[in-house]
Amino acid sequence: MIATVRRAAVALSTIAALAGGRLAAQSVLLSEVRADAQGRWIELHNRGASSVDLSTWSLHFASRTPSMPQNYWWAFPAGTTIAAGGFLRVHWYQAAPGVPGAGDVFTGGTFWDFLFGLGGEPLRGDRGALGLFRTQVDNQMNTPALVEDWVSWGDQGFPREQLAIANGRWTAGAQAPAIAPGGSIARNTSALAAGAGHAQQWFADASPTPLAPNLSGAAVTSHGQACAPAGHHLLGQPLLRAPSLPLLGNAQFGLALDHTTGIYGEFVLLAWSAGAAPPGQFSVLPPAIGGCAESIDLAQVFAVWLLPAQLITTHVPLSLAGMPPELSGSEAHVQAVVVDLLPYAFPPYQGVSNALQLVFGD
Repeated sequence: MIATVRRAAVALSTIAALAGGRLAAQSVLLSEVRADAQGRWIELHNRGASSVDLSTWSLHFASRTPSMPQNYWWAFPAGTTIAAGGFLRVHWYQAAPGVPGAGDVFTGGTFWDFLFGLGGEPLRGDRGALGLFRTQVDNQMNTPALVEDWVSWGDQGFPREQLAIANGRWTAGAQAPAIAPGGSIARNTSALAAGAGHAQQWFADASPTPLAPNLSGAAVTSHGQACAPAGHHLLGQPLLRAPSLPLLGNAQFGLALDHTTGIYGEFVLLAWSAGAAPPGQFSVLPPAIGGCAESIDLAQVFAVWLLPAQLITTHVPLSLAGMPPELSGSEAHVQAVVVDLLPYAFPPYQGVSNALQLVFGD
């Protein structure tokens, strides 16, 4: 199936930015994290309309390294600001060069550079967690309301993660992808209000973009209407979505079809097309009471997949790891039909999803 996706994608296209959460009121966010020999840094982004003074803020790193404190705080120096729309990159557990670059700050790499006598340790790509706190005071580090932002990657349940959960800055049991060598985990800050969970706002980025926006061209747009004819046994209208971003290198990319049952022998038929349905297109679906219509151009269909339906949500993994760069900017449209293959099944199909316009980015 993945090979089919690659061939179809190179020929045509893919997808978008669907992400969000409760963080709509935040201005300064954790935006990107890298943790390998070529760079161990944390990028912050101010998406607000005014500059923010970080002089009383701190960064917290939680690890799982045996025989180490596993809790580390670093205080932003007095006078540290992040401009409206700007970025700041914190080089973790590293000494500053003679002349730091614009937008770069360094924590230092000695015991004395960190708060509360705990020292520090390098960021790890396999697992870890970072918190952005609006304080540098010891007895305030257990106050949920002072946790401005949080990300856990590769694992969950890190020290003080529960504070971020209590303040609505993270989700219990969630984790972002581990950070692969040469890559980063990056955040889709353009769609925080779209409803995705906190971890789903983060994606594995094979091409880190320090001090710059994380997304380039990726987009997913829903069009058409989900529909379930009279007599269906779905859990609701079948809704097609992309839980993560269609960025080249994103091994977690895939589709999800909600409200499937998966207990009556249903199958999901996914049809891929180069375009949306033109006006007046004739439907090829069999007649049914309250019948549905296709939202993709049937004359431009280039691939059709059939896979078993799953309980509640049918997941379709479509890894974009290792995809060629020429895929960037290409486009495809996809729509799902839930069908019973039994000869006596009625209605002749259980439902038709909305369609997604997918555009790949890098």
